[in-house]
Amino acid sequence: MDTTLRDFIGTEVKTYYRESPWERLKVPFKQAISPIIASQLPRCRSSSSGGRRPNRSNVWRFWDSLTLTVFDIPSEWIEENGNKLYNLWKPLHKHGNISFMKFIEPPNNNLTTTAIVRFFPPPRDPFWQPFNKIRVNGVDLNVRIDPYTQNSLTKQSSFTTVGNQYNKIVQLPLSSLTIGQSYHEKMVPLFGHECGTPLHDISLSVDFNNRRFMISFRIIAGEITDDYRLDINFRSVVDDIGIDVEKDSITLSFRYRLPPVLFRKELLESETKLRKVWSSSNLWRRQVDILPSSNRAVPNSPLQLLNSNNVPLGRSNMVMFSYDIRNSRSEEANAFFIEELEKYNLKSRMYRVSTYRIDGYSLRCELLYRNTDLSHTVLYLLETCLSQQLLSEVDLPVLLDNLNQLQEKRATVFLKNILASQKPLHNPTREIFTQQMAFFDLINTSSIRIRKLFVTPTTIRIVEDSIEAGNRVIRHYRQFADRFMRVQVADEFTKRKVYADNSNCEAVFARVLQLLDQGVKVGNRIYEFLAFGNSQLREHGAFFFASGPDLNVEDIRKWMGDFSEINSVSKYAARMGQCFSTTKDIDRFSVNIAPRNDIYKNNNCFTDGIGMASLSVLRRLSFEIDDNELFPSAFQFRMGGYKGVLSLAPPTKLEYHQGDLVFPRPSQDKFKSPHAVLEVIKVSRFLNARLNMQIITLLEGLGVQQDVFLEMAKNQLSELNNAMTNKQKCILMLRDNVDENRSTLVMADLIQSGFLEKNDIFTKNLLNLYYEWVLKSIKEKQKLNVSKGAYLFGVADETGTLKGHCDDAVLSIPEIFVQVTNHHSEAEASSTGRIKTTVILGLCVVARNPSLHPGDIRVCRAIRSDDLMHLKNVVVFPTKGDRSVPAMCSGGDLDGDEYTVIWDPSLLPKIVNYPPLLETTRKHAAKFLDGKPLIDSVKAFFICYIKNDNLGLISNAWKAWAHDKDNNPDGIYGQTCLKLAALHSQAVDFPKSGIACTMPKELRPKQYPDFMQKQRSRTFKAETAVGRIFQYAAKFQKENEGIRKFDPNMEMVYDDRMKLPKYKLNYLHIAEEVKERYDFDMKALMNRYEIASEYEVYTAFILLNDDMKTSINEYGVREEIMLQFSIIKKAYVNEYFEKCGLSTSCSNQDNKARIDSAVAAAYDVTYKQRLHSLRNGKRLPLISFPYIFVNILCRIAHSAAISN
Repeated sequence: MDTTLRDFIGTEVKTYYRESPWERLKVPFKQAISPIIASQLPRCRSSSSGGRRPNRSNVWRFWDSLTLTVFDIPSEWIEENGNKLYNLWKPLHKHGNISFMKFIEPPNNNLTTTAIVRFFPPPRDPFWQPFNKIRVNGVDLNVRIDPYTQNSLTKQSSFTTVGNQYNKIVQLPLSSLTIGQSYHEKMVPLFGHECGTPLHDISLSVDFNNRRFMISFRIIAGEITDDYRLDINFRSVVDDIGIDVEKDSITLSFRYRLPPVLFRKELLESETKLRKVWSSSNLWRRQVDILPSSNRAVPNSPLQLLNSNNVPLGRSNMVMFSYDIRNSRSEEANAFFIEELEKYNLKSRMYRVSTYRIDGYSLRCELLYRNTDLSHTVLYLLETCLSQQLLSEVDLPVLLDNLNQLQEKRATVFLKNILASQKPLHNPTREIFTQQMAFFDLINTSSIRIRKLFVTPTTIRIVEDSIEAGNRVIRHYRQFADRFMRVQVADEFTKRKVYADNSNCEAVFARVLQLLDQGVKVGNRIYEFLAFGNSQLREHGAFFFASGPDLNVEDIRKWMGDFSEINSVSKYAARMGQCFSTTKDIDRFSVNIAPRNDIYKNNNCFTDGIGMASLSVLRRLSFEIDDNELFPSAFQFRMGGYKGVLSLAPPTKLEYHQGDLVFPRPSQDKFKSPHAVLEVIKVSRFLNARLNMQIITLLEGLGVQQDVFLEMAKNQLSELNNAMTNKQKCILMLRDNVDENRSTLVMADLIQSGFLEKNDIFTKNLLNLYYEWVLKSIKEKQKLNVSKGAYLFGVADETGTLKGHCDDAVLSIPEIFVQVTNHHSEAEASSTGRIKTTVILGLCVVARNPSLHPGDIRVCRAIRSDDLMHLKNVVVFPTKGDRSVPAMCSGGDLDGDEYTVIWDPSLLPKIVNYPPLLETTRKHAAKFLDGKPLIDSVKAFFICYIKNDNLGLISNAWKAWAHDKDNNPDGIYGQTCLKLAALHSQAVDFPKSGIACTMPKELRPKQYPDFMQKQRSRTFKAETAVGRIFQYAAKFQKENEGIRKFDPNMEMVYDDRMKLPKYKLNYLHIAEEVKERYDFDMKALMNRYEIASEYEVYTAFILLNDDMKTSINEYGVREEIMLQFSIIKKAYVNEYFEKCGLSTSCSNQDNKARIDSAVAAAYDVTYKQRLHSLRNGKRLPLISFPYIFVNILCRIAHSAAISN
């Protein structure tokens, strides 16, 4: 058993008298209690006083902080020109460190007000004594130590698992600090005492409330003094905390996954003149490096991973610090500190870390960029391994020397094997470079590999190439594909965007400016800013390109199109980004363009973003995408400067079907471009409707009863449980709840084919994963499937049949047309080819995500129209009326927006068609910078967007206020929620409008509902429908915990039906070879998104960890994974059959038998690999390869059933 620190510390922690607050709180006494709380109490024993109680008037000297209440402050101090808190800060800050100040707003016409001032630690002398008064600006102010205020500001009102109340922060003075890099069980010092760096006033603060270590220190360089702070999140800590106990001191060390967040303290007196509430946290500014104040200009050079001119904080992954335990207070605090850390799963063990000092660290870093012998591919892979800390720059002399002696292909294989293993390699020997390595060339298909890196405040992280369908630009310049790169600005946790107050993050924004102006250097190439798409901008990303004499970024921009007529920076950037939309070109399918006019009324466009296409175009499209539902009725497209959606033209108008014709409209024409190839983004298809937290909140506010939603949640969870034990119910449930990826249909096919009955672990785990994912979706996001509903593209009524919205009508119910492919509907059905469809009739709820305003929910009447029967799996909106229905659905249009349509009568609101949020008069969008190149304005807009990206903040604030009946009794109709809805609409439009959106501080929530799971904030139990769903689902989850456990490590059971195909032996070696490459790409995809299992990639049912939940756009990540896995799947299916010499288009029986044999061979290879790994205790290989041929696996199973 490992020895822990507590085995070496015999500290007897101070205990309380019976008259202590513990007795009043009815809390059991403990021997191990917080030393900080003990020191705050006036009636505690003291070793220094021989058991005598200290003077009550001086007890504050033993506290960690002191909070004073200041009375009789003139009210004019808090007025606009009254200097506000500066009046107090100026005379008081000389007495000690002020950590918090706040004015209490005076009642109307009150001449005086009150303020709270907190010192941390307490001031050196009682400046308010002897009369409890101070004189400021000629005014006598009363001062009092207020116990209530003291406790409310300094204590965390919660209890540990053993019943002890503790302070928010435990503080320890440190005697030494070293930051370094883990290297072969040792630490290479990079900064601090072990490097000879003189650090002063070092201290450790452990913030249990925010779960982080805060290490502060001071650097004195001549006359310049700078205070810095490093923050390390508890979740970032890797393995146990190592402890080395000496006679008078203790040394702690631990590794961390992510570089520390760096701050520097700036004393800005002017800030206190502008604020009514001020905290010392306002003084801390994010930093990207530890540099003297005189040397902080933006470097005139590209960003790079290894920089010999700075402190390599971003390269660190280990910290070591020591503190003295000779005084009883430090000893007691230490015992409490270690014990509390264990409650956060941060275990300690006795371990002495040894340092590994190297000479010439900077020179070693420079070697990477001086090497001219290695190819860019090898250098790029080497830098990728370094950025992921799989290799260390310490070993660069050895690495470069040995890689130079290898052939390029072998050097590439060596580095790719390191990436695939994800195991660090330190101090490599020459034999490692020459040993046999099993690796194959990667696939060469129509898919394109794009490089990607993250730029964080202190480092860059290069990730494995992403496999993409491509876009117009990259397809045109395919021979230069390896010179394109996706670059994303992120926080140290590389999936989280940089969210910060503009004033405290200027150094980070300066680093982003350096990135945009100077580019980023990887290997021997400098990648320069090119452009960004709309979805990229929302994730703070852009495309970069490594210019050369044969092609540069300006050449590419000129080829993209003519943007000269655009006079808005945001629109200019958006139009360039249009060329980077991920699309599939229809095999160089050129069409004839016949423009049509938009339909307008009262300045409202009813065809905004929608055009038409002929039947032959839709048929060609159906052939290209292999759609099982004959052909789609609409598709989202790009073509030259056109964008939006094209729907099937009315078949009654024969002139629309005379060849391959498309009919775009002016609202779709965004810029001039010679590019005339039709590109497809997405096609219309049926998806189940799902309620989410926002729509449930709005529907409840509009009159739908809470019990309706709660019963839906109960029924779905009950159905989920029942389906796990009943095959037919399970198949029915999966087919009734179709997801975007069609994964539920794949699972239903596997179960229908008997794979579950054969104990197939892949099918079992898919089902168990689905169970966990649905349960988490209902509990955490309140997502409820609606059986009588659909999620569909919006299109326009080109026939003019449907009645529109009328402003003058008392109750205007516009008409829509909806025809869906629903296999289980009992309504009237008509046959259109192979798939039965249902025409929806009656009142429907129509909504678009996101919806925050009560007017975003519209009620429409679905009717049957023979003129519109050619359209299916879309919602057809009227082109008549006073106002466009999509525009009333949270500002929607028809250029690709999808709408939730619900025809369940129980979900119809009592308040019908509340007035929508009207678009207010907009300010003029930002213009181009005078006298600067146009692209400089685009770069400035990119930084402006990052600075003002408040969409998530506003959305979360609306969630909190909408359910806070105490502070907002009117719910969604309260002024706070209505203001937030308007701000949210503005924030959504920011990428296109260029108008920044800021959220006033008074709109920030005072408390959060329990379903938001804000563990570190003040919370309340939500008594709304959403709250009740969360509470029921949490109870259900606890009661059913472990019943359906998703376990990727199950033992694989062989399915004897795979023995039947007779040509199987012919393909085993090919299956083994192709699976090796498939596994590599799957692991790369999993590593890129930090996904734990291949099942999550296969289905896109991602179980996010706590870090990921709060830091990424789950829907966006699921879309990316669905796209990338579909490309991987298609590429390897084609490659495998091609290598086997088989054609899927040939239908003769012998060819089918050989295809079945090839898939059975893939299954056999996977089974043998899994069995071998289990027997030898090796890391389990991936098993999803044979399941990319799921249709053929099911065919083999059915053939076996017939044979039997």
